[in-house]
Amino acid sequence: MQIDALKDENCFSFLKRLYSLFVPSYFGQFFGLDLAGGIDSYFTSYNIHGMADTKNMRKKRKKKKRRLRYDPVRLGIVIVVALAIVCTACFSVYGVVNMFRSGNKEKVSETIADSSSTSSSTSGSISNTTQITASVAADPSPALVRLAAAKTTMEAMFEDNSLADLKVQINDYLTNKGIDPTKVSWAIQDLVTGETVESNNARQNFTAASTYKLPLCVYYYEEIAAGRINPSDTLVYTEEMREEEDDENLNQPIHRKYKVGDKIQIDELLEAALLYSDNIAGHMLYSNIGGYTAFKEIVAKYASVPQTSDFYIESENLINADYMMRLLKYIYETPGTFNDLKYWLQYTAYNTFLNRDVPGTYIQKIGNINEVRNAVGIYNGTPPFTLSIYSCASKKDGLDILGEVGAMVLSYFTNRYYSGVYSAYDMTPYLELNAQMSTPPDVIEDRDGPDGQKLPEMTEEQKKKMSEAIQKELGGDESSAQSSETVQPEVVPETQAPVAEPESSSSQSQTSDSAQDSSQIQSLAV
Repeated sequence: MQIDALKDENCFSFLKRLYSLFVPSYFGQFFGLDLAGGIDSYFTSYNIHGMADTKNMRKKRKKKKRRLRYDPVRLGIVIVVALAIVCTACFSVYGVVNMFRSGNKEKVSETIADSSSTSSSTSGSISNTTQITASVAADPSPALVRLAAAKTTMEAMFEDNSLADLKVQINDYLTNKGIDPTKVSWAIQDLVTGETVESNNARQNFTAASTYKLPLCVYYYEEIAAGRINPSDTLVYTEEMREEEDDENLNQPIHRKYKVGDKIQIDELLEAALLYSDNIAGHMLYSNIGGYTAFKEIVAKYASVPQTSDFYIESENLINADYMMRLLKYIYETPGTFNDLKYWLQYTAYNTFLNRDVPGTYIQKIGNINEVRNAVGIYNGTPPFTLSIYSCASKKDGLDILGEVGAMVLSYFTNRYYSGVYSAYDMTPYLELNAQMSTPPDVIEDRDGPDGQKLPEMTEEQKKKMSEAIQKELGGDESSAQSSETVQPEVVPETQAPVAEPESSSSQSQTSDSAQDSSQIQSLAV
């Protein structure tokens, strides 16, 4: 009997150890079980005194149970599970709260995301408002018109600057004209307050045409001011730079005054590129700094936002209104460096493009080719502001947009000024900046060529051909063609250097850029 009991003791002792190892004692107690105690009572029933628990053995078992009761591995698992439950509960509560918050602000967030009214928030994508406006242009039903007006008004409510109502005016203008807003990109900046307002596609690249010459010349004037380029340095007029003449750019001076192989000074090329928008001059200037792509990589610095890859492609010749807005601000706020540049630009299109309805208002650089009509300019008055417009709607619509929006924006800022918006600002520094303009010599007219030649006068036949080409380019708009005949106004002081003769300056004012149709060097449309 003792032997059998001993065997039983060994068996149950093993079970007891397994139980104690894997099941904490407090687990059994929680459910009202005491399996270890049951095993002990079994041995007591056999009355095996020699093998029964002694007092010391019971103390050891109690200590062992206490150690197992606080096993670190199992305790760690319990803590991890508890923390997981707590975190899950917290995230659930946060999700519910956030859902209610986002539900209240969802439409506001979408409107602000689509709006590009500030310089830090624009994109090339078309917003819901633009899509609705385009639908109105295609189908001007009363319901769509009302919806577009409501969307525009709500968008303006969430603009974070006071120029929001100007955006509404321009959008309404395009809608009333039936013009697809995706074919027009524009950007405006108040140079006093720093506020900006833009179309939703202001960072979308459009065909630059001759407006690319503005950042190109800005770079050269910057280098001249820093002493890294000498304006009297010469560049060689090579065969690669030459273009075939067309009737619209007969007045461009480089091909009239020089022949392939001649050396031309940089200051004369800058005047030709700005005043006459001479294509050969532009090609020579950017080729001198490594080509078109290298030039674009250099001038990208004038905008604080990165440009897309197609901005740098020569065959595309693209640029955007947002970039130009930033460049114009840099020109205005860098006194002394660009005084010559501003002087030439004030006469390039004195009564056309942005100046069509408000002659002499904007210092502007223009560009046009095919259906493209572009103009970027600075209003050098009080208060000063910049306006950049790119359009590919049609020739006539493009010119109407430039002229009418140019007048609209001028009226808007004039009303702001007289309504006291700038009463808290000291306008003295801006008046001083407005006066930053020099009177450089007209080296194209006055300087002799390498063979002692002067710029030849255009023949009557050339003038007639160019006038007819301008009229045709403008879609038969005789008044516009005639208005381009006079670039330099009577109010120009006699002390200023002479520009081109009035009759020949028609090309410089409007269609020196139109010449771009057939002027393509390395597939560059200018």
